[in-house]
Amino acid sequence: MIYLTGDTHSEFRRFQKQIFPEQKEMTKEDYVIILGDFGGVWYRSDSKDTRTRKTEDHNLDELDARSFTTLFLPGNHENYDRLLGEEFPEKSFAGGRVKVIRPSIYMLMRGEMYLLDGARF
Repeated sequence: MIYLTGDTHSEFRRFQKQIFPEQKEMTKEDYVIILGDFGGVWYRSDSKDTRTRKTEDHNLDELDARSFTTLFLPGNHENYDRLLGEEFPEKSFAGGRVKVIRPSIYMLMRGEMYLLDGARF
């Protein structure tokens, strides 16, 4: 199963079970694809503000704990310094390259093709 959304801007409340009940039937083999402006990786890696970094880590960990796998395409509101830097490892996934943000949160790389549920993206 594949669901599409966009512009989360790190506000992942839309993935609460009462708002998105379809996830009760989903597994990590199912995907939610965020089409731009994910915003989950925002703060500067050298920030001294540990509160905002803990909030970011908490939000990403909660999203990672959902029953589905989250994929996202970066938009114009992203921290590209972090996303494209060395902080997040790169790996092969579904026929293309991704950056691994959490075990089940991947940034899809521009110019790649992915095969998901028999469909090519």
